[in-house]
Amino acid sequence: MNYKNILVGVDGSHQSEEAFEKAVATAKRNDGKLIIASVLNSEKYVGMGMGLGKAYINETVEEELLNDLKIVAGKLKDKAVAEGLTNVVVDVSAGNSKVALSEGLVDKYGVDLVVIGATGTNFVSRMLMGSNAQYVVQHGTVDTLVVRTNADGRQLSSKA
Repeated sequence: MNYKNILVGVDGSHQSEEAFEKAVATAKRNDGKLIIASVLNSEKYVGMGMGLGKAYINETVEEELLNDLKIVAGKLKDKAVAEGLTNVVVDVSAGNSKVALSEGLVDKYGVDLVVIGATGTNFVSRMLMGSNAQYVVQHGTVDTLVVRTNADGRQLSSKA
């Protein structure tokens, strides 16, 4: 299969950095477009603001967190371009990362491959919410590469 629109989910974790590396290699091999996506899960920050719904997270805090994600994604874009990719897009937003990575961003960019780290969350978070990777594999409509090893083939630790 020749993948033309490769979506990689990044969150600043070691696992997402390894997923990024494999997504870059795949985009290079296929002369494809790389979409670097980072979705702020507001539900992880319950209690940092007041009220219900969107107000669970203080708007100032949300803006700061989104800004941090934009910086991380921007640096990854620069790295992808330095490695020879010419068609790289960054998409940073707030919302439900599971739905965004399995449906929303897939539809928005015509994605044919999603690359995601096996886990970027801690054990308690996975037990309560499930991992993004698990959700994308179960609910996604396109091929999904779940990255479990680094470029040298060594298994990634969820503690790295």
